[in-house]
Amino acid sequence: MAVVVGFIPTEVGFKALSAARDEAEQRGGPLIIVNVQREGISVDPRHANEQHREIARDLLRGTSVRVEFRQETTEYDIADVLLDVTEAEEAELLVLGVRRQQDLARHLLGLTVQKLLLSSNSEVLVV
Repeated sequence: MAVVVGFIPTEVGFKALSAARDEAEQRGGPLIIVNVQREGISVDPRHANEQHREIARDLLRGTSVRVEFRQETTEYDIADVLLDVTEAEEAELLVLGVRRQQDLARHLLGLTVQKLLLSSNSEVLVV
């Protein structure tokens, strides 16, 4: 069954990608990497550029599963894009990276992560 990872090019995002790779290998893959950018924002730190994709390819080099990298744009909710991909691919697992740098973030998850945890029909792994 497929594993989907919501990917942003940060330290936490690469940790989530690594965890998703391991899960996809255990489950027999494929691994679908989804990077979502908001429409109309020309400079978005969540957008994975070619350099970020090359780092991701290096991290995934030698994996035994098929890897697909998708870049999506939306004017709506990023969570909806991840839910749509997870459902369309009939993914068994959705992997997310969460920053834990702020005290409040230790107690409350971001709205996107909350929505994904509550709405996903797949298992969700938060890294």
